[in-house]
Amino acid sequence: MVRSIAIVSLGQGTGKTTIALNLGLALHQLGYKVLVFDADFTKRNMIDHLDIHNIPVSVGQVLNGDAHMTDAIYKHVTGLRIIPSTIHSYDNLSYHYQDLLGDYDYIILDTPIQLPHLEIVLQNAGEALIVHGPDYSSKFISDAVDLLYRLRVLNLGILLNNFSEKSVNELYDYPVLEKIPTDNDVISSFKMKNPVVQTHPNGNVSKKFHRLAKRLS
Repeated sequence: MVRSIAIVSLGQGTGKTTIALNLGLALHQLGYKVLVFDADFTKRNMIDHLDIHNIPVSVGQVLNGDAHMTDAIYKHVTGLRIIPSTIHSYDNLSYHYQDLLGDYDYIILDTPIQLPHLEIVLQNAGEALIVHGPDYSSKFISDAVDLLYRLRVLNLGILLNNFSEKSVNELYDYPVLEKIPTDNDVISSFKMKNPVVQTHPNGNVSKKFHRLAKRLS
């Protein structure tokens, strides 16, 4: 049975897309069938992260009813399957999302921060990871915890991005699953337009993503 895991943050720029891509790739490298779905239709974030060109079918065409959801899947050079976002409304997302559920072990959902859009995306997720950045108050975490509880989405725990190893291990009674530090490997991989798990497989950050993937598998 497929596990749909949403990567959630209520703050801008906390690193959700980086987390989604690298967690997805780490799970793929463990041998699972994985799809990373950029469900933030307010921007083209994943396209910019990976410098994707010439997508034959966009998710916007799918939501308009002009194509099947599987037609929008892009195969990355690593073998990871990705659905990049395009600017679009969220109409019919849940209807078309059902077409993906029989083909994968994991679907990792990169989510928007705008609450009305986020609630629509979370209707398709059974589980979630909360990403927290140092520029935001911990209230963003408590609000995300409350949102997941209200929508009956299982909160797997919290990821601290750009934090030190000495950071807390638990917040609001939820475990901190991993602490991703500020690292030159991440900066370098972004410039190379590829996930850090691919570009720096033996680096500290990549090891953390592999450890997270094993904890979730």
